[in-house]
Amino acid sequence: MIFGYSRSKVKPYVTVLDIGTSKICGLMVHVPTDDKPEIVGFGYAPAKGIKAGAIVDLDKATECVGSVLAQIEKQADRQIDAVTVNISSGQLKSTHLYQEMAIADGHPITAADVKHLVDGMVASCVSADDEVIHTFPLGYVVDKEQGITDPRGLYAAMLGAHVHVVTIPETQLRNLVMVLDRCHVGIDKKVATPYASALAVLSDEEKEIGATVIDMGAGTTSLALFLSGGLVHLGLVARGGNAITRDIAQGLSASLATAERLKTLNGAAFLSPKDELERLIVPIIGEEDGSNIQIPRADLIKIIVPRLEEILERVGRILEEKEAFAVSARRLVMCGGGSELQGLKEKSAALLNGNVRLGKAGVIKNLPNQFDSYTFVTCIGLLKYVLASYQRMPVDRFDGQVRQKGRLGKVIQWLVKNF
Repeated sequence: MIFGYSRSKVKPYVTVLDIGTSKICGLMVHVPTDDKPEIVGFGYAPAKGIKAGAIVDLDKATECVGSVLAQIEKQADRQIDAVTVNISSGQLKSTHLYQEMAIADGHPITAADVKHLVDGMVASCVSADDEVIHTFPLGYVVDKEQGITDPRGLYAAMLGAHVHVVTIPETQLRNLVMVLDRCHVGIDKKVATPYASALAVLSDEEKEIGATVIDMGAGTTSLALFLSGGLVHLGLVARGGNAITRDIAQGLSASLATAERLKTLNGAAFLSPKDELERLIVPIIGEEDGSNIQIPRADLIKIIVPRLEEILERVGRILEEKEAFAVSARRLVMCGGGSELQGLKEKSAALLNGNVRLGKAGVIKNLPNQFDSYTFVTCIGLLKYVLASYQRMPVDRFDGQVRQKGRLGKVIQWLVKNF
């Protein structure tokens, strides 16, 4: 944060909840007085009633979320009052704003001036039908001098602010609140899913010099662009791994479960000569006698590649539209369940014309084995978000270069060593 943090905001127990299209998972973490966070409970369930990150069936979604919360509470032997939850809707919107205001003659710029400027900008420019999830100051202008990171204490006649705002339609958020209300749980903090995923896999240096995180989830593929230490843009493609799974199921007359297994175990982003020789057994859906067929692996890959290329090409178009952040588009980090597809790194580098690496969230002490480094990056990112005590306030900014002191600082140092 630019303007410090409040130790009173750090709670001894925090719970994070990742509500996705294919899965719902959560963790409860104890932050004791010795500042060594410990996972005391976790839960997982296949998602129902959720499509592309949005709630489409309240009853089914409530049942799944309630099941995960119950698992966490049972293991931790503690009741959950509130959670930090991700926001995954396809209607997340990323907007850049700029506004100026006059500063009283003879007075230096104060934190109250900055807050007044940013609050007023957001209030006047964001629709009443939208809910603000994040506000990221990207830089300040002091008497036409650009690139100021902290204007406090400077004398000036005019102060301007460049701000990145992430919003979601209020109706979308209301459905999520309704599900959690039914589970008798409140919301502590809300975090856009692409941002949470990026926090899990990016280094501080990558955030500073510029990088884009591409999170290939089940229902959507999201982008988070970082530059100069901050989040500068979010993007989203309304296609994810489920689209590939459906193509396989339809093309091979297989069940969705069989299609997902084939994609995970035998799928690839490229064809090779040996794929015509390797045979796969595919159970036929609806056949009571357990009939199956044998196909070349090449047939499976020929179904996967067109849909995968479509998703990556749509990602590429979003990156091309943001010429101002071209440096971020040259460094790509792939994460999410879809990133485990064989050959995806090479395919992405070829289609997106960038340097690509696979993003792993790392290992944290006591993290359950089920929470692998690729599939559960959002949940781990939410945990990092909370432990860094990043508050959703108009003048806040997550910045790994800021040196935190006290109990919170020790927690952040522990994270750096253990992730």
